Amino acid sequence: MIAMLLTGIVLLFFAVLHPWEKAVNYGILVGVCVGILLLEWLGIYILAKMHLDKYLSEGIAMGVAFLICVPGILVGIIGAIICGVRKK
Repeated sequence: MIAMLLTGIVLLFFAVLHPWEKAVNYGILVGVCVGILLLEWLGIYILAKMHLDKYLSEGIAMGVAFLICVPGILVGIIGAIICGVRKK
């Protein structure tokens, strides 16, 4: 079930981002998604160290990361490879 959800999100990313047709744009997508993941984990770490666990909703944060950032990184890598091969 989760694999089908991720596959659908990846295909949605490809459908929306298809007009880009440049490997650099897909690389920027990977960088942005990795940056969001790092900022999210940093925020969770800081809140945990400050013992503010009542404000910490890891389920929502990890859900956003899993449903948006991971497919974004996959689409960025695959899109950069496909565009790079297509240009040669």
